[in-house]
Amino acid sequence: MDISLTPRTQALILRYEHDRPVTENTARDVLKRSGFEGDRDVAAVVLHPFDSAALVRAQREQDWSWAFDENERFAEALLKRERELGLDLPLHLFGCAPLVLMLHLAWCLSRRSLYVYQQAKDGSWSLSHDRAEPASREDFFQVEGLPAATQGGRGHVALIVEVTKSIRDTALADFRARYPSELLSTVCLRPIRGPSEQSVQHPSEVSRAAEQFRAVLDTLHDRVEGAESVLLAMDCPGSFAAALGSAVNANTQHPLWLHHYNPEQRKYLAVHQLRHRRRLASAQASALTSEQWTEILDELKQVRTVHQRLVEWLNKPEQSHLVERLGGTALLDSQIDTTPATETTPLFRYQAGSWKFRVDLLRGFRTLRQRLGSKEDWEECIRLLLVHEAYHVVQGGPTSYGFSGSGRTGWVLEAVDYDADAVATEVAMAWRREHRPDTTRPQARAFEAIIWNALENLRVFEPERPVRELSERRLRRYLIWLFHACRFGMTALARAPHPELARVVIEIAGLNTFPDPYERYSQQRVRLEGLDKNDTLSLALYYRRRLVREQNPAWVRELLLAFSRWDEHSREAIQDKLKLLFERLFDQHPMLLLEKP
Repeated sequence: MDISLTPRTQALILRYEHDRPVTENTARDVLKRSGFEGDRDVAAVVLHPFDSAALVRAQREQDWSWAFDENERFAEALLKRERELGLDLPLHLFGCAPLVLMLHLAWCLSRRSLYVYQQAKDGSWSLSHDRAEPASREDFFQVEGLPAATQGGRGHVALIVEVTKSIRDTALADFRARYPSELLSTVCLRPIRGPSEQSVQHPSEVSRAAEQFRAVLDTLHDRVEGAESVLLAMDCPGSFAAALGSAVNANTQHPLWLHHYNPEQRKYLAVHQLRHRRRLASAQASALTSEQWTEILDELKQVRTVHQRLVEWLNKPEQSHLVERLGGTALLDSQIDTTPATETTPLFRYQAGSWKFRVDLLRGFRTLRQRLGSKEDWEECIRLLLVHEAYHVVQGGPTSYGFSGSGRTGWVLEAVDYDADAVATEVAMAWRREHRPDTTRPQARAFEAIIWNALENLRVFEPERPVRELSERRLRRYLIWLFHACRFGMTALARAPHPELARVVIEIAGLNTFPDPYERYSQQRVRLEGLDKNDTLSLALYYRRRLVREQNPAWVRELLLAFSRWDEHSREAIQDKLKLLFERLFDQHPMLLLEKP
């Protein structure tokens, strides 16, 4: 995202045009009337130019993720550009957008001078919120329903903000329909003078309202420990919603589910969960010391060396069958950028033949090297990744999961990833035969070792440790390859002359799910820890035309907990633990160890 700034820029006008356009001249005139410089060294940018044919309000609740992603990418690009120029700009926001997007955008723009303007019914604009404005001494909100002491239970908290009109009955009806027995508490914030379009009379009141909103979220975090999230519904001016966004601290508060009111459906839609943000690559890069940056550059150099050697090997005539298996020369013709990426970017742009490794990924590779303790295993992990991504080209090029609007494509992507993983494993086996033949006998144990490396490699992409939550699709991918690794490790298969990576379908039934806030298409997320012992959990597995059901909730919980805490154990210890768990599964269902159906 290009943001035109110069070293002389003193301020930035941001026109946010989801609902209607905001002319630049109008914004500059408003700045002048508000006492600011409106022209000289004041830049202007449009975030999401108005398009009447693509209104976000008309889209399904699961298809709003691109708009929130757009906000975060803008904030990241602005921070990067300011850092390059040594700037820290005040930002003047003119927003015509749904309340949830205004709140989220202000949250993305935290820790900077922010001025938010509100448009009246006659079309005029005025300054409504100044983040630096001292708060009024008197409370703006009357707070109802806030727990006075610590309470137990698991579920959700309903938080309703009524500034312009009362919405409590409608919002609560929708929340209760979605979470029939899971509302732990209902908190309502309404102006002391009552909800109305004139309830906000001065920016200092907005500042006070933001302080109270923050205090409510902090108190809920302290007193309702079992809350999985806070369900937020609000009716207020857009500038007021932005002020509330500046009060959210996702690191120390419960995840906040943002609900948008759809007047045609007459109900509140859950469009985004605001939670602890995955640290952006640019933020990580700015926090690196010179010594750490040198380590990142060295890591990239070693990745480039692995890539070069792999390409040279595949270019040999005797490897032509592998090149054919890869579907072409996309990998052979590719080059790795010599500079680490400090912003969100595709890993492999196959049309351009270029790889771009992000700072966070390179740091993950460094941690992986230390965990594996083996240069050969680490290099195998890099080759597995390179071949996997390159094979996506022949599959149709799924390089970035941009599947918004396609429905729950997780099953399709899982099949795509399975084939890419299988081809990468085959190439890894061929490499071992030529370069490390002593590690390929017996073949089943070689497959086992490669798959364990692939599993360690997958976890480089997990942003949190321990892994307490995971998308359903990624969980299934882990389970598939855990099954294969543990199966190949069984003595009964150790001497199999030609073990195969036959396709397996596996899932865990009974897990509570919630929309995944990190995916750009509709996908569900699950929790791996804190599962109720009364949960009805079971594992379903289909392999070689055999259907297996393991209806043992304790075993499933133990498996998920071990997976979650993977990194707390050495790789040898976690492999032993998971092998023992799967051995219990094979004891119950020995037909899974047969090579032929």
